[in-house]
Amino acid sequence: MNMTLYHIALVIHIIGITIMAGTAFIDLITFRALCSARTTDAVKTVVLEDYLYKLQRFLGMGMLLILASGVTMMIKLHQVWGAQLWFRIKMAVLLLIIINGFVLRRRAGAALKKIIEKDTPVKINDKRWNSVKWSFTAVQVVQLVLFIIIYVLSVFKFN
Repeated sequence: MNMTLYHIALVIHIIGITIMAGTAFIDLITFRALCSARTTDAVKTVVLEDYLYKLQRFLGMGMLLILASGVTMMIKLHQVWGAQLWFRIKMAVLLLIIINGFVLRRRAGAALKKIIEKDTPVKINDKRWNSVKWSFTAVQVVQLVLFIIIYVLSVFKFN
């Protein structure tokens, strides 16, 4: 494998991370808009809910790009990065991103869907709604923090 292929894989890797991190950010913004519209505008709530679920496709596409390009780069530079501490931490954080995004986010999304499907107005003090709202927001904030850690590790590459 030549260095041109490595650089192409690196660009694709950065694009994949950016797609995932950007989607996580937009997911948080969309959820906040859904929370605001939930008690006042049923039509807007349905549109935002549908959009919220469609965003998950972009997370999957970003992850596919990250994994494919990461494997390509590791084939070329495994011995260079594989032994470095920053890279091992990055792999652990990536695993946390996968668990947080594809397990906890889906669980919070399923709970949200159950509440929205009931088609009843949500009271501001509804404990179930507040619990789902807190869980969903926590998952999203943790996801964004994990992406920031990935960016910092990738830029500073300490050993």
